[in-house]
Amino acid sequence: MTLTAKIVGELACQQNSYLRDLQTTVVSCVEVHAAKADTKRTKKNKDRNTLVAPSESTSSAVKLWEIECADSVLFPEGGGQPTDHGTLTKLEEPNEPIPVTTVHRDGLRAVIFSPHPFVPGTVITQRVDDRRRMDHMQQHTGQHLLSAVMDTYPGLETLGWSMGTSIFSNNTVDAKATVNMNYVELGRKPTDAEITEIQNRCNELIRQNRSITVSTPIDAHHDSLPSDYDKEKGIVRVITIDGIDSNPCCGTHLSQTSHIGSILLHHTQPIRGTNTRLFFTCGDRALSLANSAIQATRTVAAILSSGTTPTELGTRATQVTTSLRDALRAGRKLETELAGYIAANVIQNKLTWVHRADAGLEFLMDVVAAIPPTELPSVLVLATGACPEGGSVLIVGSDSERVQNTAFKAAQSIKGLKGGGKGVRWQGKVQTWDKKSLGELEKISKANGNGA
Repeated sequence: MTLTAKIVGELACQQNSYLRDLQTTVVSCVEVHAAKADTKRTKKNKDRNTLVAPSESTSSAVKLWEIECADSVLFPEGGGQPTDHGTLTKLEEPNEPIPVTTVHRDGLRAVIFSPHPFVPGTVITQRVDDRRRMDHMQQHTGQHLLSAVMDTYPGLETLGWSMGTSIFSNNTVDAKATVNMNYVELGRKPTDAEITEIQNRCNELIRQNRSITVSTPIDAHHDSLPSDYDKEKGIVRVITIDGIDSNPCCGTHLSQTSHIGSILLHHTQPIRGTNTRLFFTCGDRALSLANSAIQATRTVAAILSSGTTPTELGTRATQVTTSLRDALRAGRKLETELAGYIAANVIQNKLTWVHRADAGLEFLMDVVAAIPPTELPSVLVLATGACPEGGSVLIVGSDSERVQNTAFKAAQSIKGLKGGGKGVRWQGKVQTWDKKSLGELEKISKANGNGA
């Protein structure tokens, strides 16, 4: 009997996006180069439902097999929604679950990249990573709702969108991971008042628990379909939020708006011309981001010895910033004065070597600037930093030949010293001073400064 596979558009994951397990049969299994799993394109389309997210990374050192099944509960990335993660498990022993982190759409085919081969005809159980899928559904359906609401504002039609990478996996959350925000691209920047109105309206519609349905009308518009999707043989799915929105989309979606949980709008970012990105998160991802923000606020407040309200933090941060600026200004003034004293010491004692462990390049330049050209020695070597840290090296003088000769010897003798210059100035940097380098540099400065 010839085995056939369902096409993208009628997959089990698209028929019932809440389905988590599926018993199905392997139709084909072909070994491929791991790099093939990374070659899927990242493209943008003006329609908000056809911005394809970057594919998951796969090591080129790992063997992979391209698996096609009679049906799939694992969603292949598309419509802006990343690939599902999950497992493939044979019904017969041995039946260790095989992890899956990459599922692609190849034309009308749903292709699963597996690190283990399966013989065609093998009956397997597909299991989807539930938490990751729900996160994707909350972000994707939330984006449809957000875009529908923004469409009612002049100039705020969605030009494209991107879903941030999920931190949810295997029913857990990586506590150390940074919550990744999604964004929609707009033709202009929304005002603060508009952002507040849009957020309130979205969450009102979430509370109203509007139904979300999927249909496959024959006369559905094909404008937003990917170029490699067969319009004649394929299926165009239309996602409808009751009374709000109706748009073609291949992704997995929630069945009612209440399952989105909430929509939180964040900051904007200018990109091209008047185009702007508006960042947002939905559902559990929004909660995780809010919790992270609260924890960060408490941490910063403790560091600044401040209360945790925005007003208290803002006031305290301003006070600390002002104090720091005043301290830096005073410190800079003292550094300039100290540079003057060191410059006078160089002139009076005909020094060829200056080292300050606690200074920077700017201080060395202050020292040189404080020495009149007529008082400058033939060679003066200045350095900052101390072992095991690095520092700067500045070589100047009245004799360009000696300056460059000194720089050449220093670069040859001092490990890790790199720099350049011409004439009477050479500037370099050492990433890490070792115990002997500073002493060696001092010897070179004195030898060349004395004409040796």
